[in-house]
Amino acid sequence: MTDMKTKLMETARELFKEKGYDAVTVNGICEACGVTKTTFYYHLKSKQDILLQFYDLIIENLTPLLLQMLHTTTSWEQIRLLFSHLIDQIAILGPELNSQLLIVNLQRRERALDMRENLREIAIEIIRTGQRQGQFRNPNEAAQLYEAAAYMFTGYEYMWCSLDGEFDWKAHFFGSLENLLDVEESLREH
Repeated sequence: MTDMKTKLMETARELFKEKGYDAVTVNGICEACGVTKTTFYYHLKSKQDILLQFYDLIIENLTPLLLQMLHTTTSWEQIRLLFSHLIDQIAILGPELNSQLLIVNLQRRERALDMRENLREIAIEIIRTGQRQGQFRNPNEAAQLYEAAAYMFTGYEYMWCSLDGEFDWKAHFFGSLENLLDVEESLREH
C-alpha cells in the first residue's frame, strides 16, 4: 500500500472513531490530510471503499501472528490465536464502523467479508492437524468446519455490532467453536 493511501486510511479511521462514520466526508478526510479530492480518488474509490479495505488489511497483516503460532503446542491454541487476532483487530475499529461495513456489504453486495484464501488455507491446515492429533474430534471435512466457523464468527460479529460492543464476542465464539470442532476435554476452557 502506498504511503498516501495508508495516510488517507489511517486519517479516515481516526475521524470515523472521533466523529462517527456518517459525519465524516471525503472533503473532511482530504482536509485532514492536506490533499485534494483528486488525490483521494486516485487512491480510493469512495468513503465506503475505506471500510472495505480495512478488513483486507487485517488479513494481509497476519505475519506476526503466524510467528507467534509457531510457539504454541496445540492446534486449539493456534486456532484460538488466529480468531482472537481477527476479533481484536476488528474491535479496534469499533462496533459503529463494523456495522457500517456490514451495511455497505449488504447495500453494495461488495463481498468484502468473503473468506480470504490465505486465511482459509491456514485455518483448514490447523483444523486438519488438530483432527489428526485427536485434539478436534469432529470428523467432518476440515474445509467444511472452517466454513461453519467463519460464518459463526460473522454471526457473533453481527451480535457484537448490534449490541454496540456490549457482548463478549470472544467468549461466545470460542465456546461455540469448542463445540463445533468437538475439542478434546483437556483442552477446553468452557
